[in-house]
Amino acid sequence: MTYIVQTTNLTKQFDKYAAVTNVDLKIKEGEIYGFLGPNGAGKSTTIRMLLGLMKPTRGQVTIFNQDLHKHRQTILRQVGSLVENPSYYPHLTAKENLEVLRMVLDVPKARIMEVLEMVRLTHVANKKVKGFSLGMKQRLGIAQALLHQPRLLILDEPTNGLDPEGIIEIRQLIKKLAEQGITIIISSHLLSEIDQIATTIGIIAKGKLIYQDSISAMHALAKNRLGIRTNDVNQTQQIIGGEVEGDVVYCTKYNNRQVATYIAQLVTANIDVYRVEEEKHSLEAIFLQMIEEAEHK
Repeated sequence: MTYIVQTTNLTKQFDKYAAVTNVDLKIKEGEIYGFLGPNGAGKSTTIRMLLGLMKPTRGQVTIFNQDLHKHRQTILRQVGSLVENPSYYPHLTAKENLEVLRMVLDVPKARIMEVLEMVRLTHVANKKVKGFSLGMKQRLGIAQALLHQPRLLILDEPTNGLDPEGIIEIRQLIKKLAEQGITIIISSHLLSEIDQIATTIGIIAKGKLIYQDSISAMHALAKNRLGIRTNDVNQTQQIIGGEVEGDVVYCTKYNNRQVATYIAQLVTANIDVYRVEEEKHSLEAIFLQMIEEAEHK
């Protein structure tokens, strides 16, 4: 399979500290790739290496089927990015800020209003940026990243510090951009945010990629399970199967009819049923478990 972004054994070492170790990213065209991990896990370091802002200690970055080390300028002409806070001139208007960048990038003037419309800032095109809210400044930063019509957009924690309204605005914008065929990499430490927009997810912890698959595959890990507490764990397990944890028998394959059958069988066997509960295994719990296991290795 061909990937628009692929890294092989990507590693960054600072003296004796390994910030990123043997990371193999595989990102397909048209995806929203959620790059997830706690603060200090290696997300920003990885993104800087993808953008050529930091040289890997070892490993390879391939973007658009080209080696970033050998074809850096050609590749980066097709990449837009927003890393940390956007750069802008507060005393200039949104339109003027984009005009400064447009002259550097040598793109048509009409592109300014196009990107302002994409990020829903046309109504403040002639307003000075120093009066913008944090969410508006983030959207202007994304407009700057889109000015040269990139095939790939890389956003490092774009909702950091935003209020709920600003987060929703950025989320809607990212989905809209993906619908237009732009491949997007978005880093975050919040699973709840990534879950609502990503098609694929990569989880990094202590500099190592510990999970990479579709968001639907991760949802499949979050299976509910039925717990039955009785006065005889061993006999309960013999009747309904499942696994024993303490004084509770858990099973994962069940429906309403099966639950009724289990209870009837237990009562017939003169087993006292104390409690029947459905336990929901959330994505958040799975994510935290993955992180915890990685940090204790």
